[in-house]
Amino acid sequence: MISQKANTPRLQTGEQLILQGQGSYKHNFRSGWKVAQCLLTSQRFIMYQRPTIRFEIPLDQIKDLAIERLHYVLRKRESLCIVYKARNGSREGKIWFVANDLGDWRKKIIYQTSLLKVDQETIEKIAAQLDPESRDILWYLWENRHARIDELAELIDAPNHMHILLNIKETINPIAEKTVGCPILSFERSRVDPETGEKVLFSWWLMGQQEKRIQSKDRVLDIFDEASHIQVIMEVRGTEASDLRLEVNRDQVTVRSEKTDSTWKEIIRLPAEVNSDNHQMHLKNNLLEIRLSKVQCPKSVSEHGKTPDLGPRTLNNTH
Repeated sequence: MISQKANTPRLQTGEQLILQGQGSYKHNFRSGWKVAQCLLTSQRFIMYQRPTIRFEIPLDQIKDLAIERLHYVLRKRESLCIVYKARNGSREGKIWFVANDLGDWRKKIIYQTSLLKVDQETIEKIAAQLDPESRDILWYLWENRHARIDELAELIDAPNHMHILLNIKETINPIAEKTVGCPILSFERSRVDPETGEKVLFSWWLMGQQEKRIQSKDRVLDIFDEASHIQVIMEVRGTEASDLRLEVNRDQVTVRSEKTDSTWKEIIRLPAEVNSDNHQMHLKNNLLEIRLSKVQCPKSVSEHGKTPDLGPRTLNNTH
């Protein structure tokens, strides 16, 4: 809980302070600027003049952001125009906000709202400009929404956590900023996963409102669990065999297209563990066939010298 002694208002239950600093604001284009303590929390954008909150906007009411140059004191200066839903059915409201590090305020507000739309096309555009390690990190977070740094280190077999941080801060986020206007990965000490309701601690998140690809009901994807191997048949379009790469990791196979103008990947869970260095791939008429040899379990030899039949395994297909 933040006390008033720190020149900030009390936060509501479950509310977290994201960013604070001194700034100026006006909510009428012709009015003068008012100096206030500016706070961004996980729920509100607040203008505070001790001991009173002078102006606040719930984050779920923010509709748009724009950078505008306005007269401030004796010169023009960049301001952040925040468009929000007005109460009582009236037309939308606007507030103009000036502070040092205005770009940081804009990014943090975008992070905490649904203004950034992230779909597969966005991820593909960013991924096409990344090195293989950074691309794997981005796609993993696209699939899972968030991950601890040790998960990401294990994903790419990184020598240490600093290696992951450099990938994110010096490669992924700068390229994302050029592509969509802001970084796309953010570290959060505590955040609730909106899909599961789970409180997630100390993790990296893919930011923005994610619009995941909806698989077509008519799309072919079949997995056959045979005695000694697993066969995967999936439909792929607009891709040549030379563009495709397979990555096999125990009970998971990743199919990746590295075509210059269309990068994508799909992770397929398998019903059994397979051999990573013994697989075949064949593409014909937009159907990709993958044959993967199963890892042979240690033989339990019966008194007659035969390996007992363990029976078919249950198929649990997730992709």
